[in-house]
Amino acid sequence: MSPDCESTPLLAASPSEPPAPKRSTLSHVLSRVTVEPALLLHAFAKAVDQGLLENLTVDKLCSVHFSFDAETCRNLDAGNHTAEQDQVQRLASAYNTYIHWAEYLPALVTSFLLGCLGDARGRRLPVIITFVGSLLTGLCFLANVYWWWLPTPLLYLSMVPVGVAGGYIGVFTTTNAYLSAMTKVRSRTISLSIVEWVKYSAYPLGMFLASVLYARGGYVLVYCFFVLAILIAILYLLFCVGEPPTTSSEDTAQRPFVGVGVKGGVKVRLQKTLSVPGMLRRSGRPGVLVAAHTAVVVLWSVTRGTKTQFFLYDRKVFGWEYQQFNAWLIYDYVMKATGILLVMPTFSYYRRVQDTMLGFVGGVSMLFFYTILGTAPVAWVLYLASAFSLCSTIPVIASRATISKNVAPTDLGAVFALLAVLECGVELVAPPLYTLIYTQTLDIFPGTLFLVMAGVSVVICCVYVWLLTYYEEPRGSSTN
Repeated sequence: MSPDCESTPLLAASPSEPPAPKRSTLSHVLSRVTVEPALLLHAFAKAVDQGLLENLTVDKLCSVHFSFDAETCRNLDAGNHTAEQDQVQRLASAYNTYIHWAEYLPALVTSFLLGCLGDARGRRLPVIITFVGSLLTGLCFLANVYWWWLPTPLLYLSMVPVGVAGGYIGVFTTTNAYLSAMTKVRSRTISLSIVEWVKYSAYPLGMFLASVLYARGGYVLVYCFFVLAILIAILYLLFCVGEPPTTSSEDTAQRPFVGVGVKGGVKVRLQKTLSVPGMLRRSGRPGVLVAAHTAVVVLWSVTRGTKTQFFLYDRKVFGWEYQQFNAWLIYDYVMKATGILLVMPTFSYYRRVQDTMLGFVGGVSMLFFYTILGTAPVAWVLYLASAFSLCSTIPVIASRATISKNVAPTDLGAVFALLAVLECGVELVAPPLYTLIYTQTLDIFPGTLFLVMAGVSVVICCVYVWLLTYYEEPRGSSTN
C-alpha cells in the first residue's frame, strides 16, 4: 500500500496496528518547550534592571558625581531643586548614550560571529554565549552598587561584557534563530510571538519583584537576584536544552527560500553572510519581502530605545518617583503581553490573517500610543496610552516571522545576525538623537520626542500598506 493511503479509514481500523494513544494537550505543549524557560528567567532579570538602571544612574550622579548632599538627592524631584534636577537629568540622558555605546559597539562585530557560529556549529551555543555575557554584566553592576563609592563611569563600562557577547539584542536574536530552526513554517509566527510574549509577560512580574527587593535590600539585593536568575538560566541551557533537529526537506519545499545555501566553517559562513544582501537583491519577490520587513524591524527598533526618556519625562512632567513610574511600566507591559496573547493565536493561526495585515494594525497601535503619551495633560492619560498600545509589539513579530519564512533554513543564523547588526546600529545612532531632542525641548515641550516616534509609526504603517498593495501574500502562506 502506498504511503498516501496510510491515513485511510480502512487502515485506521486495522486490528494489527492500533492507533497510538493521544497525548494530553498539556503534555503536547510541554514536549515543545525548549529555550523558553531560560528566556523567561532572563526576562525576569532584565525586568529587575529595567527601571532601576535609570534610577541608579540618577542616584549615583547626584551623590557621587555632583556630590550633592543626601537631602537634595532624596528630594531631587520634589520641586525645590529645579536647577540640580535639570543638571542631573541632562547628564543622566547623556549616560544613557554612553551605556548604549558600551553595549552595542562590540555587539556590531559579535552579532555577525554569533550568526555564523549558529549556522556552522549549532543553534544552542550562541544562545549560551549571550546569556554568559548577561551574567558578567550583572556581576559588574552588583560590584557598582555594593561599593557605592566607585566612579560613576563604571556604570556604562559594566555593559561591555554583554556587548562582547552580542548585547541584549543578541539574546533575543539567537533565541529567535533557535526557535525558527525548531518549528515548521506553519507555526513560525506563533513560535516567534512566544518570544515577545515571554518577554513582556515576565517584565511586569519582574518589575514588581524588583520594587519589593529594592524596598527590602536596595540595589544590592536587586542585582543579587539578577545574577542568580541568569545563572540558573545558563545551567538550564547547558543541561536541559539540545540542538534543534535537522529541517526536513518537506518543510523546506513549502516556500521559495532565498539565502546563501552554503555549509562550512565559521570563516566560510562569515564570508557568505556578507553576501546575503546581494543575494536578496537578485532573488526577486522573496528578496523584496525580506528587505521591506527588515526595514520595519529597524524602524520598530528606533522606537524601542526611548525607555530612558520615559523615566525622565515622567519625573520631569508629572513629578513621579520610581515606584509610580514602575507601577505604570508594569501596566504598560501587561497591556502589550495581553495583546500578543489574544491577537496572535486568534488572528494569525486560527483566522489565518496575513502577517502584513497584523503588522499594519500594530503600527496603528504604536501611532496612538506615542501620540497620546507625548500630549498627555495629566498623569492618568499615560495609562490610556498604554491601553492603546495593545498591539504595538506585533509589527516586529510579524516582520521577523515573514523574514524567517523567506530564507533558507540553513541561513537563519546569518539572516538574524544581519538583523541584529542593523538593530545594534540603531541602538548606537538613535540614543544621541533622543538625547538631543529631549534636552533641546525639555523647557519647551518635553513630549516632542514621543511625537517624533509617532511619525516613525506612520512610516511603518506606510511600508505595510505598500506591501499589501503591491506584494500581497497568499492568505495561507503567511501563517501556514
